Amino acid sequence: MRQIERLVEAYLMAERDLVAAIDAAGGSVPLPDGRTVTVGRAEFDSILDRQRRRAWVIIRSNASIPSRR
Repeated sequence: MRQIERLVEAYLMAERDLVAAIDAAGGSVPLPDGRTVTVGRAEFDSILDRQRRRAWVIIRSNASIPSRR
């Protein structure tokens, strides 16, 4: 269980750094393979009568999606 806790903390720290880097780059970063990285944001009500802000990374492919047949 400690290993999972350490991995979660490392993931959250890396995500915060990535969000900050994307924001510093103007909010949208194209990757060499055609994907685009952006940031999503939301506010959530917490149990302790305060709101929390959350940001996350969104990676989108710019390639067209094949139609379903």
